[in-house]
Amino acid sequence: MKALAYTRPLEIGELKQALAMQECAVPEPGETELLVQMKASSINIDDIHVAEGTFFGGLKPSQASEETPSIPGVDVAGVVVKTGAKVDGFKEGDEVLGILMPKPGRGTWAEYCCVESRMAVHKPASYSFTEAASCAVGGKTAANAVMSARAAAGDTCVVVGASGGIGSIIVQILKQQGVKVIGVCSSANVALVGSLGADLVVDYTRGPFGEQLQETKVEVVIDCIGGKDTEAQALRILRPSGRFVTLCGPDKYIGETRVGKRGVFAMLAYVGRRALLSMISGPRYIMAGIGTSLEPLEKLVLQQGIKPPIDRCLPFEETAVREGVAHVATHRAQGKVVVEIA
Repeated sequence: MKALAYTRPLEIGELKQALAMQECAVPEPGETELLVQMKASSINIDDIHVAEGTFFGGLKPSQASEETPSIPGVDVAGVVVKTGAKVDGFKEGDEVLGILMPKPGRGTWAEYCCVESRMAVHKPASYSFTEAASCAVGGKTAANAVMSARAAAGDTCVVVGASGGIGSIIVQILKQQGVKVIGVCSSANVALVGSLGADLVVDYTRGPFGEQLQETKVEVVIDCIGGKDTEAQALRILRPSGRFVTLCGPDKYIGETRVGKRGVFAMLAYVGRRALLSMISGPRYIMAGIGTSLEPLEKLVLQQGIKPPIDRCLPFEETAVREGVAHVATHRAQGKVVVEIA
């Protein structure tokens, strides 16, 4: 099969140059896995971080080599062509979407991949493969963030990073739940976030969102970009009984640097300390859960027909995907960047 892969450990910023079309063996599904003929996948910022050994600061460097090429990607959208012996609920020919748990050498930027059956669901007929690929890991992350936020109908929630692949889904879920949404994004994305249903859009290029909303008190802030400055601005507008839910923690765009074990433990210590202290006084500090179940994705995203905006669709071709990686790395994508494989 054809796959886009890299064949050496990478430094920060090298994935876009190192990606090359390789001829790889079609993987054989394990007892609880599905072999899926891929129709589409997407490019997530974390795909880049995993490949470059900086995911969550860099706990696990890549072991890629000429003998064992590594294929990036975790979003699955395609057709089942074979099932493992212990798989129930799926058969050959089923259209599925899912999330690949990263393993050395295996990824979704390929013509075939194997995914655990518990991490796959039947693709709704109302979703194209392109749309399904755009909302797998992003939809799961967004759904978990909303569940952690526990916003009630009538509450006001600020979504920081509202135009991204995750933030754009969060905005739509909250609106369906009757929550008033204030989206924070750049001036280039104000119209997009408004079209998703946000009641108010704040352009952060005009000043910190906490200053612009200083006369407003809100119940929830969901942070999709990270950073202590984001937290500080949130605390200016949160009610004492409110909740600050972060997907990233105290470092902005976590994964942009390789901080090592000491740095990772420092981040975890900060998150733990803030969470404990917030239980005593002030707005609650909550690190959004990750979870291993796809039930939140099904219930809050797929069953509601929610789809993120798609920034661009790319052919399964070396140069195009390299350019897509570079675009995602800028954090300027308006929604998702999708690779159409078949």
